[in-house]
Amino acid sequence: MSTNRWTRRDVLKAGAAAALPALVPGHVLGLNHSASPSETVKVGVIGCGDEGNVLIGAITPEFIDVVAIADIRPYNIHRTFHGDHSGSPGQGYEDLLKIRTGLIAKYGYKTEDAARKHVKVYDQDYHDLIKDPSVEAVIIALPLHLHCKVAIEAMQAGKHVLTEKLMAQTVAQCKDMGRVSEKTGKLLG
Repeated sequence: MSTNRWTRRDVLKAGAAAALPALVPGHVLGLNHSASPSETVKVGVIGCGDEGNVLIGAITPEFIDVVAIADIRPYNIHRTFHGDHSGSPGQGYEDLLKIRTGLIAKYGYKTEDAARKHVKVYDQDYHDLIKDPSVEAVIIALPLHLHCKVAIEAMQAGKHVLTEKLMAQTVAQCKDMGRVSEKTGKLLG
C-alpha cells in the first residue's frame, strides 16, 4: 500500500471489515485522498427488496456507481429505479422515500429509460450479473440463507462482496466465506 496516496484498490483492501465504507475511495474514509471519476467503484446490487433499496439509498454516487441490479420481482426493480412510494403522505411516505430514494433520484437520471441505459437489469438470474465484466463489486441483499452461496460465487468470479447484515446464517458459513475471500484476494464486508 502506498503511504502517500491511497488508490481505490488500497482502500478496498484496507476496509474489508468496514462494511459499505469498504467500497468507497479513501477521501470518504478521511484518508486525505482526492476524488476523481476514475475512482468510482462499479457495483451490482443482488436483491432489490427492502434492504437492497436501503443500501442503494445510502450510496454516495460520486464514489459508487451502480451499474447493475438483479431481482426476480418486477415491483422491486421498479422501486429500485423510482424509490419507495408505498406510504401515504403524512404517514411515513416521506420517510420511506428518504431512505429508499431510487436510482433515478440518487443519480439524477431524467427517466427510467435513461437510467436503464446505464444500469443493466438482470431479472432472471443473478449469475449473469456476477459474470458481468463491468461489475467490480456486489452488494448482496438477498434472504439470509442465500448470502453464503452467492457471496462465494461472486468472489470466485472476481468480485468484491458486501453482504447486508447478517453476513450468513452460521459461524461456519462466515468462516467459509472468509476463506474464499482470503483465497481469491477479494474483499468481503
